[in-house]
Formats: sequence, structure tokens, C-alpha cells
Amino acid sequence: MDIKPQPSTARPSNTQWDPQAYLKFARLRERPVVELLDHICLENPERIYDLGCGTGIATHLLAKRWPHADLTGVDSSAEMLGEASYLPIKALWYKSDLQSWQAEQPADLLFAAAVLHFISGHDVLLPRLLRQLNPGGCLAAHMPNWRDALWYQLMLETLDHAGLDGGPLGTVELRRFMAERPVLSLDRYYRLLAPLTKDLDIWETEHLQVVEGQSPIFDWVKVSALRPVLLALDEFERQCFLDHFLKLVHEYYPPEGDGRTLFPFKRIFILATV
Repeated sequence: MDIKPQPSTARPSNTQWDPQAYLKFARLRERPVVELLDHICLENPERIYDLGCGTGIATHLLAKRWPHADLTGVDSSAEMLGEASYLPIKALWYKSDLQSWQAEQPADLLFAAAVLHFISGHDVLLPRLLRQLNPGGCLAAHMPNWRDALWYQLMLETLDHAGLDGGPLGTVELRRFMAERPVLSLDRYYRLLAPLTKDLDIWETEHLQVVEGQSPIFDWVKVSALRPVLLALDEFERQCFLDHFLKLVHEYYPPEGDGRTLFPFKRIFILATV
């Protein structure tokens, strides 16, 4: 398995993703992938793209279910693709940003696990993805819906008040970006996608995740939701942020008597067939 050559621009080393940190909770990250797969009724899709494949958690499951499909994992991170390329599956790996990605050939299945929530403009993005499907093809996606989660509100509070003399951290643009809501409501997804599909299924779940470690919630979110914050702040502001945020997280998410921590987590699922 080779990573397909792609032109790319050099990136600062501090923008790299950490595959090993992401894999720490691989079993819990796999659970919504399995739930989404269980709802897909395609029998023999010939061409599958795993969008935002990361370390290949979903790609591996897709390969097991449809071993004869032409399977491609797409991700913007060379580090993640490098980790995925060690999987014992038949797949191609393609480095691309999903905002500009275009399928080389129409797909039967576009699978997007925990990636679309990082991209703004779903009213443009999702119809564009649907246009890359064959008739009868399916877009299957799940997205964390964390903007109203307590830990996310604690993060926003920290950005607003953990600076010198209780002032803000980072730039106005950073705080505005983190407060944005790329993920739409369920009814807005229906109104957006129903006119473009022949079959549409949208649902939301809340999973009471039980996580282990000294600071497991931070360990989970630092490699995803908090990544823009930790990259944007300078060393002094980053330390101010961590001191304040970790104190709040430990206060509001104390460990249970068995040492584990309860981490409620909402996700939106979409199955759209054209």
C-alpha cells in the first residue's frame, strides 16, 4: 500500500497531528463508526472513499465489510496517513483537504467519520459531496456535536478570562472561530438534504463514555477540538490556558469511586442516498 503522491506545501512542524494520542481511545472512537456502518444497506459498493480517514479506524472496518471494493482513505495529515498505511488492508491513501477534494471517479459510498464538523459551510459542502456519488450511492457521516457540551463551554470561558488580569487569550479571530457552530441542527440538515436525496436518515445519540486516566477528557479533546487553540497560543498563553482549563475540567468532571471519569458525548448521524 502506497500513499498516493500529492503536491503539498510545507507546514510548520507544530501543526502535525499526533496519531498515537488519537489512538489512545480507539475503541470508543470506533463505536460510532460501527453504529453508522450498521445502518448502511449497500450490498456491494465498488468504490468507497473514507473521508478524513485519520489513522484508519473506519477504513479498516470498511475493508472488512467490503473486501473487494476499491477503497481509498483521504486525509489532510501525512502523519495520520503514515500510521494508516501500516494497516493490513487493501487500500490507497490520498492526502488532500476535504474543502478542495474531488473524487477521481464517482463513488458508491462516501464515508465521513468525525471529520465534517471541522469544516464550515455545510450548506455548500454536503451538496458538493452528494454530487460525487453514483446514482444509488450514499453519503454516510457522523459528527461530534460538542458546541453545547460543558467541557466546550469551559474552554470558551477559559479563552475569555484566563489571560492577564482576567483578560482574554489569543486573538479575536481565534475566539470567534472556536465559538462558531459548523454543525447544523437536525431539521436544517433535513431541509438541506431532502430535496437532493431519495432516502435520508438523520439521528442523534448521546453516549455516556467512561474514560480512564489522570486527565482523560483533556487527553481526548486535545487531539481534536482543542488543537486549534493549543497551536494558536504562544507558550505563555498556552500555559495560562492549560492551568485554567484543566482546573475547571477536573472540578466539573471528577473521577468516580472506581477512578474512571464519565464523559457524555453527543453525535449526529446522517445517511443520505441519491
